[in-house]
Amino acid sequence: MNMAFDDRIRRKRLLISVLLSGFFATLGVGVFSFALPLASLDARIGGAWLGTGFAGFYFMRLLVAPLAGLWADRQGARRPLLAASALGVSAPLIYLVHPSMAALYATQFLLGMVSGVFRPVGMAALGGMVQRERLSYWFAVHALLFNLAMVIGPLAGSALYQNRRVEPVLIGLGVCMVAALLAVALCMPGGRMASCAQSVPKHDAPTGAWSWFAVLLAVAGRTLGLGLVATFYPIHLAMALGHKGLVLGGLFVLPSLAVCFGLPLVARFFGGGCRASLTLAGMSVSALCLFALGESDEPLRLALFGIGMGLGSALSVPSSMALASDLSPRQGRVFGAAHVASGLGFVLGPLLGGVVVQTTHQVGPVFQAAALASLICCLPLLVRVLMDRFHYSRVAALCLAGICGLGLAGVGGAMIQGRVQGAESYPAGFHRYTDVAMGTVVNLTLVSDSRRNADLAARRCIALMRELQADYDHRNPEGSVGRINGAAGRGWIQPTPRAFALIRRSMGFAHASGGAFDPTIGALTTTPFYYMMDGVIARSRQGLVDFRQVRLEEGNGRVRLERQGMALDLGGIAKGAIIDAAVRLLQAQGVSAGMVAAGGDFRAFGDRDWTVGIRHPRAEAIHRTFTVRDQAVCGSGDYEQFLVREDDAGAVLRHHIIDPATMEPAGASIGVTVVADNAETADALATALFVMGHEEGAALLERYPGTAALWFGPDLSVVETPGFPR
Repeated sequence: MNMAFDDRIRRKRLLISVLLSGFFATLGVGVFSFALPLASLDARIGGAWLGTGFAGFYFMRLLVAPLAGLWADRQGARRPLLAASALGVSAPLIYLVHPSMAALYATQFLLGMVSGVFRPVGMAALGGMVQRERLSYWFAVHALLFNLAMVIGPLAGSALYQNRRVEPVLIGLGVCMVAALLAVALCMPGGRMASCAQSVPKHDAPTGAWSWFAVLLAVAGRTLGLGLVATFYPIHLAMALGHKGLVLGGLFVLPSLAVCFGLPLVARFFGGGCRASLTLAGMSVSALCLFALGESDEPLRLALFGIGMGLGSALSVPSSMALASDLSPRQGRVFGAAHVASGLGFVLGPLLGGVVVQTTHQVGPVFQAAALASLICCLPLLVRVLMDRFHYSRVAALCLAGICGLGLAGVGGAMIQGRVQGAESYPAGFHRYTDVAMGTVVNLTLVSDSRRNADLAARRCIALMRELQADYDHRNPEGSVGRINGAAGRGWIQPTPRAFALIRRSMGFAHASGGAFDPTIGALTTTPFYYMMDGVIARSRQGLVDFRQVRLEEGNGRVRLERQGMALDLGGIAKGAIIDAAVRLLQAQGVSAGMVAAGGDFRAFGDRDWTVGIRHPRAEAIHRTFTVRDQAVCGSGDYEQFLVREDDAGAVLRHHIIDPATMEPAGASIGVTVVADNAETADALATALFVMGHEEGAALLERYPGTAALWFGPDLSVVETPGFPR
């Protein structure tokens, strides 16, 4: 009896230790992994470096997981988890020794190793100590804590990084890892607990090579969809809804919240169900909802299918882990292999998405391709369910699964092919390219007799756009604008010649518009979510917004901001300038005609006519279309980035375009579209005319021959200048 009592105490301590240490370790990883892209953005580290950092994280996790599982099989869970916790505690020290972005990326690599130990070893310990009938329940609890940590971690990381310093983030990471270390050191007993699953009765389902293949392929298919969603879902939301402030963030985390709410229900009502059937059902629901997300562009549908995807994951995750636990009594080996499969899915998902975007020039088909791939990965598991649950022969089960696979490939492939054909319905000599730059999706349509020449020109064009963005973006402390802002009130800075020229032209637009366009609005707009700030705080910075306090030294090409706290924000002109630079490069590369489109702004060049549309600011529809040739079209609207806040007067929309005269969101217009000979002029005028409104704006346009504009007023009235194209 004493031995049985001691064994129960030992199991209880192990259970508490696994759950607590896994929660704190995952929380620390979430804190740091959320803050790292923000720090990279502020340091203007290239996207390739950021991608390398996260690829290194997943690679280290992929490499370490099977080794950690084997270690747990040999010596139990305590030693691997102690080693991983100690490594996590030491990870923040790298930055203290060598404070640099390279140190932060090295920290990310180490956290990949930590993550590669905690999840498989923790699951192996659970699989080894929990009775079979309770496996799904405890795997659901484990998954719930993991998802809670992944929700809380980014929130904590955001709060710790609010002053744009990584030291608080590293302290938070260290505290979490110390908590994980204490949970292992104080609670976890020694011994080979990960191997005690040998004594746990298993069902009589086959555990041969086919079962291993079916389970691991299904796990890889599920994480393929998760990796793709993490990469492309924010872009899809922004393209479908615009930059609607907190709405995008809410929709993005909704699937994770659905998982958190769904897991307790699954543990309560489905803990004893057929694991293979529950896994298959959950993964199928998630895949179908993922497919539907690719066709959705309305908030309600996005929310519903996001919730469905999360609930499907809540159903499949614990049952799939319990199913994996049945594969072998060597639990470390099982969960090491499972995490290799999941790691491959996380790596392949974004790669698949990139190929689909390049092929279709759209983001929606990415989700449909991932859904089809996930469903196909479930087909071997379907064979197992048909044989074990419904007593099909192997031949019959394989035939039925094959028919399902052909149906999925045929129906889904036809739908995606239709999107591809629609995207490629251009005459010979037209070539389309899609990529991400300037924080938005960039589409290039190039006319060239040589596909090879067009490919080369497109690659150089995107590279140039990213290079210019880094130089003009105030978030890059090493770029021209970032260096000028950092020295405000203290001295002269010599920017790059192209940045100096753009700042000089910006001052020209500021003078012409009487300050309606004022790049020194950066004193307010360089603050994240500035349009959410209290009006009193915003107005307290009004003395820092004055383009007349920007000094330009023409001879030496230097710039000085007279007062400390001043800042330049070229967001109202930089996109247009970058588009113009891209067009000049394309023409120099021999591209005879084409269109560069970035986030709703266009520049057409060459002797071709192009049809563009004006979005209605209050309806999900195109207000009108018109034709342009060798012209640019840029717009500004209060629907791009905003939030709705309740006050005594009711619902008030606060958007991102600030009137420098009031330091409040401009209210003279709700949308403006400008047509000009170049994108820089169209971009700057769109900002100025939005602030000025129709009457004052029409007078400003007279100073710029060849320009025309259309306004949407607050009452939804539409006014256009006589030269606006039809």
